[in-house]
Amino acid sequence: MNSEVFKNLITKRRPRYANSRIPVIEAFANKGKSKSEYSQFGPIYELYIYAFIIGIKKNIQLPLPKSNMTKDFLEIGKWKGGGSLVDFLLMITFTKCDEIGFNWNDLEDMEEPELNKVVDNVISFIESYANGGLEYLQQEYNENNLINSPYLFVDLLAQNSEFLEEDESISLEIEEADEDIVSTTLNLIKMGESPNTEFKSTLRVNLHTNKPDDKMELACIKTIAGFMNTKKGTLIIGVADNKEILGLNTDFESFGNKPDLLDEFQKHLDNLVEKYIGNSAYSLIKISFPELEGKMICRIDVDFRKNGAIYVKNKSKNTEEFYIRRAASTTALNPSEMINYIDNHWG
Repeated sequence: MNSEVFKNLITKRRPRYANSRIPVIEAFANKGKSKSEYSQFGPIYELYIYAFIIGIKKNIQLPLPKSNMTKDFLEIGKWKGGGSLVDFLLMITFTKCDEIGFNWNDLEDMEEPELNKVVDNVISFIESYANGGLEYLQQEYNENNLINSPYLFVDLLAQNSEFLEEDESISLEIEEADEDIVSTTLNLIKMGESPNTEFKSTLRVNLHTNKPDDKMELACIKTIAGFMNTKKGTLIIGVADNKEILGLNTDFESFGNKPDLLDEFQKHLDNLVEKYIGNSAYSLIKISFPELEGKMICRIDVDFRKNGAIYVKNKSKNTEEFYIRRAASTTALNPSEMINYIDNHWG
């Protein structure tokens, strides 16, 4: 028996999904008629294959409930227009033959009952990981953790992969503030704000109210995203627009009586980047804390992202926003401007 025959046996099967997954399926699969506040797949099988990949990536394998609590698909081979997706599904599945419990070299000599058992195991493998992926999506959906955008499912897959992409790190990189960092920072401040340099008085404290303010944090994040989408630049926190060196004490005081205020500042900045942009941005950012005029400031050097645009999540509006640098400020683009800009910069 060759691999094509083996594939044909699999594509004659009808995978199942749990009845309890119907709400999330209706939210994310259009099926040619239903509408949702979220971006949607077309046929259910597209969402099913996506959920399978999420399950594999997150290593969430959940067996299905009893058959009277599940629904069947059409035969895999009859998934209309799904040929390439089905091939992709099976390609991933066949890389897990050890986990499924079969050896390619043994297939040729298998008797029909044994072969059918292998096919059963393949279908169970697909069903359990798809169920795990649907469970994850359903939890995110129920907890309102999903930010709707045309790139919702691409971003979700990238942000939640346990296998980091080449440009992803697990935290922000901290550089030692050596003499070169100190001298170049002083020079940047002397030259003032520009398309490549931005000053912020604080990371999180509104100087008018002397209280933490989400708007201050978001302003810093927008600047970082703007540099990533335009060209590399430097954000300096603890310096006023008029070049006055203020330091980080105002931000430090906002963390209360914590034993290590610099560590709290670093962790808070790390969390902001992950919250609003995602950890795929970590590798594009280097942070240092030079002391100037006896005051510590935060220097954030940001690289341009060569392999695609960066979006800022706005949970209050349930949207994602796109920012670039223009002159000495950060600007949001409307959808038509964004499409043209992305096409020109990344194709």
